[in-house]
Amino acid sequence: MSTNSRIVGIVDDEVDITELFHDALCRIAGISIVPFNDPIIALKHFTSNKEEYVLVISDLRMPGLNGLDLLKKMKRINPYVRTILMTAYEVESYKELKKSVKEDVINKFIQKPITISGLCIEINNQIHAYELR
Repeated sequence: MSTNSRIVGIVDDEVDITELFHDALCRIAGISIVPFNDPIIALKHFTSNKEEYVLVISDLRMPGLNGLDLLKKMKRINPYVRTILMTAYEVESYKELKKSVKEDVINKFIQKPITISGLCIEINNQIHAYELR
């Protein structure tokens, strides 16, 4: 796979979040950032481009399809894609999330807010983990 065909998807129903993350992450060499504000559209794009995706970053709470269910569907389509689930809500008692992390459906959980530098470091870590598979 050529490095310029590697896709990192960002899925969040808040436009300002996808724009912010896109602007911050587009500086990382060798990847294309594809933002989505609708998880259903994101899933369709992922399905059509499953081999090019290295990472998907998704918010947990979104209308239509929540982030955890979205990432589960994506992992079934391409089990090698790396996944990050984010939320600003408290999730300590969310057993489904803990189970998904343990089962490697979610590779990383991030509590919002996150600094841009912290996000970039984590994205690089996940891309590196993808390349080591």
